[in-house]
Amino acid sequence: MSPRRLHPAPWHELSLLIGTWLAVLAYVLPLALVGPIARAFGGEPEFRDVGDTFTKAAEIARYADLALARAAAGNPLPPPPRLLGDPIAARVAWSMAILSSAAFVLIAVAASRQGTAGFARAVGLDRFQFERLWLPGALVALTFPLVSLYAAAVEALGWHAIAPAPPTLDAVLRDPAALALYGLATVIAAPLSEEVFFRGFLFSGALSWGFWPAAAFSSALFSLAHTDAGAVIPFFLIGLLVAWLYWRTGCLWDAVAFHVLFNGLSFILLVTRY
Repeated sequence: MSPRRLHPAPWHELSLLIGTWLAVLAYVLPLALVGPIARAFGGEPEFRDVGDTFTKAAEIARYADLALARAAAGNPLPPPPRLLGDPIAARVAWSMAILSSAAFVLIAVAASRQGTAGFARAVGLDRFQFERLWLPGALVALTFPLVSLYAAAVEALGWHAIAPAPPTLDAVLRDPAALALYGLATVIAAPLSEEVFFRGFLFSGALSWGFWPAAAFSSALFSLAHTDAGAVIPFFLIGLLVAWLYWRTGCLWDAVAFHVLFNGLSFILLVTRY
């Protein structure tokens, strides 16, 4: 069966606007609940470690200066700084990420006003060709080293503002349950939900504007959603590539496959590195 070009979806600007704002809430609210839920389970609210080794050393030095000053004045010592993320909070954070991913899918379907079956047909979730999976795999093999080269180049040039931030996952890596939830969130839940929302809902809904405006619109929101200034450029370009892949085949599963392979490779390298 030859690939089928993607046609514009039957929802337009108002649906895109409503869906985008609902997705913002679906991202922000679960994140805001991480601290309170972690405390309810006996943990601390912070699920990330404090910076790199030098940042931690600076925090310790500031604490030591303050503790000495208070001791010399006969005042109570301040509480020591918390430098390590809490494993309970890490479990909660990635559980909430999975729930947020589910919310993204529900929002896309609801905002499209097509029903589950109608949405699946419109975005190409009802057609899948196993023999075509070589294409997402080949694109991952091409783009993954290019992203690594980009990160190395901007670091070497001293352009730290646009350098991708290293993952702060020490708390996750110290806890098997948190690591399992992180893997489920990043390798399964995020690829499916982000492709359904950013490509299936936003890109196909904006395709009546033309390929490039729709691809740029969905890719810009996709890159900004990762809340890392250093990831904006590479993730925007990846968004354009995945939009092209989706448009070329008319099947959203191809975009999902690319995302699963890319994130899966990142997860494997992260685990083996630590």
